[in-house]
Amino acid sequence: MIECCKPHVPRGTEICINSVLYYTAVEKGSLMVTIVVCFDISSEKFSFMKVMETFDRDLPSSTTMINYNGKLGLLMTEESTDIVSGTSKSFELRVLEDAEKHDWSKHVYMLPPLWKNVVGEETKLRLLGMVGSCTNEIVFSYKYPSTFMPSYVFYYNIERNTIIRLEIQGMEELNGK
Repeated sequence: MIECCKPHVPRGTEICINSVLYYTAVEKGSLMVTIVVCFDISSEKFSFMKVMETFDRDLPSSTTMINYNGKLGLLMTEESTDIVSGTSKSFELRVLEDAEKHDWSKHVYMLPPLWKNVVGEETKLRLLGMVGSCTNEIVFSYKYPSTFMPSYVFYYNIERNTIIRLEIQGMEELNGK
């Protein structure tokens, strides 16, 4: 059994990148201090990063962890929720550049002007993650899927600032159609 030197309660999501398991947690005894826990699988050692010491805000529990070109990335919406809507203007990506120094880079991506038209003003989406190490596309899906409307997945290319909407076909039987 591997023991951890810092009591904590995991919350949110987790991801494994290059044999290091990352997850967000709250220190036991402190309801509000969010930490990023790093567990190196090969050495079986823990390390910790306090979020507020690095960021200008706490991490919402809805933060999506991604593999950004082999580095830990944290996707956050401007509303600090897990929802991106047709009226959203941007989202933030924090990338862990150096784990030992707790060095993070910050990237704010402005969504393209056509975002509202492609997504729909009232549509609520959630961040699923990132695909492609060359294309770097953020994947969104409906927060509240409807059985009465077609299902779509949205790909936002952060390099080209483009959005693609793809319909998921073959779901009609599941939706009772």
